[in-house]
Amino acid sequence: MAAPPSLAGFVDTHTHLDLIMKRMKGFAGESPATTDANAWYTAFKSALPKEQMFEKAITVGCSVDTFDAVENFIQNQDDVYGAFGIHPLNAADWSDETEARIKSIFERNPAKAVAWGECGLDYHYCDEPEEKSKQRDVFVRQLDIAAELGLPLVVHTREAEEDTLALMSEHLPRDQRIHVHCFTSSVSLAKSLLDLFPTNLCIGFTGVITFKNASEVRDVVAEVPLDRILLETDGPYMAPTPFRGKVAHPGHVYYVAQKVSEVKGAPLEEVLATCRANTTRV
Repeated sequence: MAAPPSLAGFVDTHTHLDLIMKRMKGFAGESPATTDANAWYTAFKSALPKEQMFEKAITVGCSVDTFDAVENFIQNQDDVYGAFGIHPLNAADWSDETEARIKSIFERNPAKAVAWGECGLDYHYCDEPEEKSKQRDVFVRQLDIAAELGLPLVVHTREAEEDTLALMSEHLPRDQRIHVHCFTSSVSLAKSLLDLFPTNLCIGFTGVITFKNASEVRDVVAEVPLDRILLETDGPYMAPTPFRGKVAHPGHVYYVAQKVSEVKGAPLEEVLATCRANTTRV
């Protein structure tokens, strides 16, 4: 069923188009995907159902081996923007050379490179104190850079709530523009972050909120004000119900918005319009 014409278009505020392209074996599953990124994206976008109201995407380069592919997308696609940084699980990539390389991407693409990150802390696979220390050091440096350059910041946090909150509190101004992406942490952390950064911090939710076993994340959706929510996929990961097991992509944001609408008891039109405004603000 087609969406009403009053629905606002949406932005996938966090996705990985280079990885989506690699994982897709064809736009409808019947033919190999092209290896030309721009041809692939054009075909992919044209295949999206019009009722999904896709407008733009922010694709993320968060390791040194993804920077070139992401920069290619933002330089060749009018509706694709980029975020660049070092993911905590790639903290070993960080060096003075890496920092300079990321900064040069922003200098070359002032209108299309729109945020620093994703960066943060991820202790899920990290048991060694030295690894956690390295993650913290790299996160702090990127917090400082984003604040110095006045860039919006994309934060990744998993199983590191106390350290994430402490470092953000210490190193960021209270009006810093922040997207805490793919939020799966506690209601307590969400409230603390919203209180600590009361104007320009938003929390991003993905297809996870549609999963049957994700009631705790839906509890966070219920608690976060609509004007502090961003819609994202983190594609190719975590495709929403009814696409579990498939490659997540920007068209799936529509289903994330539907679940936010359901949890909030708010009209879909309001969710899409408000989250679109939040994206512009942050």
